[in-house]
Amino acid sequence: MALPKLNESIKYEMEIPSTGNIVTYRPYLVKEEKILLQAFEAQDQKLAMRAMVDTVIACVFEPVKSSELSTFDVEYMFTQIRSKSVGETAELKGKCTAEECDAQTDFTINLTEVQVTKSDASKIIELSDNISVELRYPTYDGFVENYKEGISETQFGMQMMEDCIVAVMTPDERIDVSEVPRSEVRDFIDGMTNKQFQLIGEFLNTAPKMTKDVEFICSECGHENKITLEGLQDFF
Repeated sequence: MALPKLNESIKYEMEIPSTGNIVTYRPYLVKEEKILLQAFEAQDQKLAMRAMVDTVIACVFEPVKSSELSTFDVEYMFTQIRSKSVGETAELKGKCTAEECDAQTDFTINLTEVQVTKSDASKIIELSDNISVELRYPTYDGFVENYKEGISETQFGMQMMEDCIVAVMTPDERIDVSEVPRSEVRDFIDGMTNKQFQLIGEFLNTAPKMTKDVEFICSECGHENKITLEGLQDFF
């Protein structure tokens, strides 16, 4: 007689921030937690990032492609899955913002209350009178693929910018950059003026972020602190 399967009926719902689509998911199980722990213990950032997105894909019941998820999608979805797997609260430390006080104070946050900021920035950027680009926010796959230990911030930023250009448009055509050599995309960026380059950088700076406003009273001086947590690194 076969053993019964555990936790088959446990399902929750969440929204994918970039699309607004509602998906159902389950907590991660021991088999996924083992992979996560091994990745974190290896202190390999790239391995840990890959384990995180693999966990998200495994726990969501609907078909989801990692190549279509943004960085903030994966961070938010992983946080929600973790909240149902380990616990809905996280214990953190906050540094006092009062002058002449740098004490650390313990506080607790509810992970289910985490939000993702929304952006209404246009994804079409006009670079000149007859050339525009269509952009997207960085994908998680692109982030993982481009990340390398020791890579400079400038080099990483340039590689991510190449990934974020979806198409180049003129009055006569729309050129999908996935259909042209990567070297041409690089040459296209290299041929921009500083102002044109900054327009794309400004768009990328509007990328939604996982955030939560937190208030805590310093355990040393009694100062009432108000801070905003941003991004996965602030929550765990």
